Amino acid sequence: MYLVFDIGGTNTRVAISEEGKSLKSIKKIFTPEDFDQGMKGLKQVADQLSGGEEIKGVVVGVAGPLDKEKTTLIASPHIPGWVNKPIKPSLEKIFNQPVYLEHEADLEGLGEVAFGAGQGYKIVANLVIGTGVATTRIIDGKIDQNALGFEAGHQIIVMNGHPCDCGGFGHLEAYVSGSGLMKTYGKKGEEIKDPKIWEEVAKYLAIGLNNVVVFWSPEVIVLGGAVMQSIPIDAVKSYLRKVLTIFPTPPKVVLGKLGDDSALFGGLQLLME
Repeated sequence: MYLVFDIGGTNTRVAISEEGKSLKSIKKIFTPEDFDQGMKGLKQVADQLSGGEEIKGVVVGVAGPLDKEKTTLIASPHIPGWVNKPIKPSLEKIFNQPVYLEHEADLEGLGEVAFGAGQGYKIVANLVIGTGVATTRIIDGKIDQNALGFEAGHQIIVMNGHPCDCGGFGHLEAYVSGSGLMKTYGKKGEEIKDPKIWEEVAKYLAIGLNNVVVFWSPEVIVLGGAVMQSIPIDAVKSYLRKVLTIFPTPPKVVLGKLGDDSALFGGLQLLME
């Protein structure tokens, strides 16, 4: 029995795999602000799903950049109570098994490449527009090497612009994410019905994707996350064609196929490797 955790800024998803090749049961719980409460919650839901069977390995995705040893979360505007806490050592003590800790975004991208919209491409940029903006690059089916993780959601697209939850200003996340929309409009993404607002959001996202393209040069950009259910992707593509001038055509831009389970599938792929 294997466990896969996706610790997001709002919710945590937990899945079990009997043989490490497919997901069986998936459960969603609220992500506590307190780290110790979070550890207790993960243990409880894992016990429920596993039914007391032996745990052979654990993969964990967490929302934010990790230290170089991949043991600790070093920054996270959405779960600050988990920052600088011993995530990997604590879970290894709880489950008495090796734990593989990765940035949530990396597992989301890996999942889409292995099982979803990124299949068949060698260089994939994956952006998940949810509470924040999670980003990664997958090359030849592997998470691309990096020092502290990929954070394209925190690129500056408007100098001295809207405040971001990380403390910066003018970041892409402040203009297109669920938390950014709440700050700007006082509503959750699903509550915003004005098409003019979504057209504006599409413009900002296209600017961010322009920067992703010129730096990462992907074959395809996969866009996932709850907020992408409202952002008009055709408008994003249209604006991207207008702002991207250095290349004759932009890369393919597609919606993710795995929804909220993308990181769980990415964890499964990591287990299979």
